[in-house]
Amino acid sequence: MKIAYCGYDFFSAALGALLEAGQDVYRVFTVPCDNLVDHNRYIYDLCREYQLPVSEDRIDENLIQQLEEEGCELLITAAYHYKIPDLSTTSIKGLNIHPTLLPEGRGVMPLPWTILNKLKQSGITIHKLTQDFDEGDILRQQSFPVTDHDNLESLSAKSQLMAKEVLLDVMSDFDRYWRDAWSQGDGGSVWPRPGKEQRTLDWHKPVAELDRICRAFGKTGCFANFENQDWIVCGLTAWQQAHEYEVGEVVHKTNTEMIVAAADGLVSLLYFEPV
Repeated sequence: MKIAYCGYDFFSAALGALLEAGQDVYRVFTVPCDNLVDHNRYIYDLCREYQLPVSEDRIDENLIQQLEEEGCELLITAAYHYKIPDLSTTSIKGLNIHPTLLPEGRGVMPLPWTILNKLKQSGITIHKLTQDFDEGDILRQQSFPVTDHDNLESLSAKSQLMAKEVLLDVMSDFDRYWRDAWSQGDGGSVWPRPGKEQRTLDWHKPVAELDRICRAFGKTGCFANFENQDWIVCGLTAWQQAHEYEVGEVVHKTNTEMIVAAADGLVSLLYFEPV
């Protein structure tokens, strides 16, 4: 199949797997990235290696018409920021890779919620593109366990590794998977992009909850206030311990760590910097 691929580095391994398997990817679309928080340099590296044209142009109706005229048969989106125009009146089929077990966890940033909601499993869903985000018929799903030690980075890695395997499986028998796709049905859930409220360490919360919040946001960081200053925290360890400190008080400092009193224990901040 003649394939156009759309995405940035989060699922770039899926693009690499397609190319390595000899799939006919002939055009790539990505999005502008600062390569500090969002990244697309692996996408560009792959396009250079395989001599593929790559563009940051947003896909609109005119581009869809151009792709159809070029004989594009399949459009794959994988962590692509923009909504794809309606493909139902074209000959192009569309797939999306989503890092939850749909219909649970629709939305643009579901991985933190996987941890915040204390889920015990997550996974990858490949579904048909529709005009309703993350609601198309499902071609293939695969699950993996979520542990109490997982953080944003480990969930990302699990999702990325699984995505390329599941996508290659779909492509190995595409017509059957497309024909046998099943409806997501009624229900499900939409998880909004987490805001500052979800990303803030409130020292009045139990240490287990503070640990969960920090794991949910990993290197992207969560917010905290201590010593009358706002901070970004990217790593901590916490333990239950009876104490008589004031909640939120910095009770100890080392050369690189700061220990803060929480409701039912102490929190050692490992990676943090002023906002």
